Parts: sequence; structure tokens; C-alpha cells
Amino acid sequence: MAPGPEVVSDGLFKEIERQFDAQWYLETYPDIERAGVDPAWHYFNFGMWEGRQPCRLDAWEWDEALWFQESPADECLQALHPLTAHDNPLEVSFAGFALGRWYAWKQQWAVAADALAHRGRVADRVPAFYPAELLEADALARCGRLSPAWRKAASLFDLAPGRSENWLVVANLLASVQQSVPPGAAEHSHSLDDQRLRWINQVWQRHGLHPVRRKDPGQPLTIDNLMATDNASSGGVATTADRPLVSVIIPAFNAGEGLLTALRGLADQTLRRSNPHAIEVLVVDDASTDNTAALAEAFAKANPGFRVLRQAHNQGAYSARNRGLSEARGDLLTVHDSDDWSHPQKLEIQCRGMQDNPGWMACNSHWVRCTPELRFGIWRMADGWVFRNTSSLMFRREVFGALGYWDLVRVEADTEYYLRIKAAFGESTTGEVAVGVPLSFGRTLPTSLTMTSDTHLVTQFGGLRADYRKAVLRWHAQAQGPESLYVEQQPQTRPFPAPQDILP
Repeated sequence: MAPGPEVVSDGLFKEIERQFDAQWYLETYPDIERAGVDPAWHYFNFGMWEGRQPCRLDAWEWDEALWFQESPADECLQALHPLTAHDNPLEVSFAGFALGRWYAWKQQWAVAADALAHRGRVADRVPAFYPAELLEADALARCGRLSPAWRKAASLFDLAPGRSENWLVVANLLASVQQSVPPGAAEHSHSLDDQRLRWINQVWQRHGLHPVRRKDPGQPLTIDNLMATDNASSGGVATTADRPLVSVIIPAFNAGEGLLTALRGLADQTLRRSNPHAIEVLVVDDASTDNTAALAEAFAKANPGFRVLRQAHNQGAYSARNRGLSEARGDLLTVHDSDDWSHPQKLEIQCRGMQDNPGWMACNSHWVRCTPELRFGIWRMADGWVFRNTSSLMFRREVFGALGYWDLVRVEADTEYYLRIKAAFGESTTGEVAVGVPLSFGRTLPTSLTMTSDTHLVTQFGGLRADYRKAVLRWHAQAQGPESLYVEQQPQTRPFPAPQDILP
């Protein structure tokens, strides 16, 4: 439950109450109008803590123009900077956050920290906003301002005691400390790795989940050096006789050694430890030109239940997924990215969610993005670092029978399939398990942070991804039932128009 108005100071309550615009709030957040609740009641009980705004703000509008590319970025930034000295504390606060997350995306951490610091000047006159506080702690750490970073990180535990990010940002801070360790002090660096792992493990242990350990205790802590503890075992899923087979599809193209991290994570799954036949893993090599196929085949030879399928020529990740889907035997079907890592209980928890909720046709778990060195974060701060993992979608075989395959595009087909399930079977037929607990680490490489790609995630606001999602929603809205949303494995014509540049 979100904090209520009783934890808001009288001065803050009166300041916001004076500025609150009920009509603007309902127009800006149509979900509140659809819910039929009083807008002021919603804002003070929930909206304030979700980062919603109580009234029109210039900073809000310039932030929208910045991300949706409605105006040149320089013009938006020039308009936002003066707002950090505005008489209205709400303008100051949101302008600081808007600038902070923009410069953080650009990896200009010192500039981001300075922008976010403006919020501190009006802290007693604006609501505390967890994502902004988290971003400031991380920005301070990344630019080497460790003392204020520790203080800010400590305050997060009071602001939102249950958030997984609290422990992850401390792990990030220890990584920043580690960067100052002299090259010859290997023992000290090793000790800091142990501390980092203890903080990361707290994220799971607080929820009764198994900790993990370093695969090679003598090597640094990285995403590629994680594995289950020896006593990690399944518990709470159906008995062996009743347990459904889970098929995991991994499309792989030039994944290299990162693929072994994904495969080891799946081999470590508690479902498989209790019954080696509980899961099958299908690696679909999309005509890799490196050693990906050889690595996958060697792993499959040593691990029953793992198979390798080869594409004759490169056709893209979703064509590879469709190949795997056509050969999967499971009652429950899911996917896994080729260089990510999954907690050993991920599949068990999702499988249990599907068993406990027979009305669900599909479910997702949550994840967190990180560098190979386990530095956690996200490209654009919104609600936090831990969020729904679209690539974790697990669905029943009858979904495949009704809706068919993934759309053959370069990006966004994950989201389209998820939305297609909702359109076909209803909003309440998809669920999420272990909300707020990262059951996967998604590997982020420096190249994924650039603005140069025409399919970068920023295009979800204005660009190819946004155009594709609009086309998706139009197609779903026109559907006359699940049968009209069926997609063939290799359709002769597209099921709906899509931007040319997003096609394979």
C-alpha cells in the first residue's frame, strides 16, 4: 500500500492542494477517470508516490517534448535548466529529475548528479519520489562522490524499505569503491566482490529464495561467474507426475561465450535439479559465423534435455524463435535471451504461478539490467530498475494453438505477442510473479546505450517502435476473436502493416 496523506507534512499538503488541478489530472491520466475515483484522493494516496503530477507543469511538458522528439533536444534542455530555479517547488523538483535522467542516459553522470541536487533545495515542499532518489544515489556513485552517495543510498531504505533496488544500489556503490583499489591489492578487491555478492543475495533471501555463488571463487564477480548454490532445490511446485514440461527457446546469433552463461543458468534451474526431464531447452542457432553453434552443441551433448537447431541462413531472432516454437514439446512455453542469466528458481516460480492461477494464459517475471561486471541500472529512469521482463513470457500450449507464432520484425515482437494474448483472451489472463524481485539479469553492453540505432528503445516515444506499437494496437482492436489474430510461422503476407524499416 502506498503511503497516505497522513505522512505528508501540513506545509507540503497545503502547497500541493493549492496547485492541484482535478480536470488536468483526469485528462492526463485517463486510467484514473476510467476507475471512477476522486482525482485528489487518488493523487494523495497513490499518484504522488507513483510520480504523477498534480497539475500542469512547464517542466513536465518540456520533458515530454524532449523524449517524444517534439522539439529539438537543445531547445528542451535550454527550457528545463532555468526551471530548476523556479519559485514553484514542483517545477524545480520535476525539472531536476527530467534533466537528471536525460544526462544519466547520456552517461554524463556528474551533470546528472548536479541536476538532481536541485530537488534537495525544495525537499520539504515536494513529495519524495523514489526513482529520482535512486538515480541521484547512483549518479553520485558513478562520478566518484562516494560520501553523499552513501548518505543518499541509506535514505532509500527509509523511503521505500522493500524495494530490491536498495540492495542493488549498495552493490553499485561497492563497485565504485572497488574502482579505486590499487591493481596490486587483489585481496581487497576480492573482499569487495564478496560484499557485493552478499548485498545482491539479500534481494532474493529476503523473499525466501536461494542465494547464488561465484562459479569460480578465484575470479572476479561478473554475470558470467554466477551459479546456484549446491543446496538449491525445488519446492512448492506440483509433484513430478503432475508437473508440466517447460520448453525454453533461445535464439542465438554470434552469442559466443555469453551463451554459456544463459545455458548454465537454465541447467541450474531447480525444476531440472529435482527432475532432469522437467524442462527442455532449444537453442536455435541463426547461422552464426563464430563458435556459437559449437559451444551450444558441446553443452547439449553434456546436458540431457538441451537441443540445438540450426538455421540454414540468418533470418533474425523472431524467425529463430518461431523455429524453436514449431519443435517445442512443452505444455508451457517460454523464451530466454542468449546472453542473460536467470536465478535458479525463475522457471519454478513462473511454473507455480501458472499452476496456482488456472485463469492465466501467460505470465511474466521481473528482471534488472546490468553490465557484464554486474553494475545495475537502466537506460532511462521511470519507476526504478526492476520491472516486468517481456522476454520471460511463459504461456500455455493452447495460446500457441490459438495465436500461432511471433511476428517477423526486428524488434518489439515480444511486446506484440504479450498484447496479442491480452487482446485475444482478456486483460486478466496474464499475470506477473515475484513482482519487484529480479529473477533475471539482462546483460547491457555499452553499444546498447547509443542513440545511433534506428531501433533504440528511445524510439518507443517517437520513432520506429512507437509507429509499430500503434499499428499493433490497431490490428488488435479490429480483431473479431482469437482466430483473426493467428500468425503463421512464415506468412505469405504480413498480418498487419508495419514500418518498412522494422521488417527483417
